[in-house]
Amino acid sequence: MLFREILTDERGNLSAARTLLSIFLAFTGTLIVLDSVAWDVPDPAYVLLGSIGVGLLAWAAGPRVAQYLGPQMGAVASGIAQAIKRPRQPELLDNDPRFREDDEG
Repeated sequence: MLFREILTDERGNLSAARTLLSIFLAFTGTLIVLDSVAWDVPDPAYVLLGSIGVGLLAWAAGPRVAQYLGPQMGAVASGIAQAIKRPRQPELLDNDPRFREDDEG
């Protein structure tokens, strides 16, 4: 029952992305155990599996990332922008006509 809830989307339909991601994660976990016990899996295989996993994860989480995390990232960026203190500008700049070379001291 719990596993079925993991594989369904918000509307209660079986999600192909979540199903494939779950199968992929189970396969990768089995492969890691077999690599440490019996087989010698080459490193490029793990790179390929990682790329496939990221693609499946993006497919499964894509719309929800934009819907839920997008506004949160915007709020964080806004808070950072408000926290930045602008440097105080000097009263007399180099391009001011009143500036003379002996004013630098």
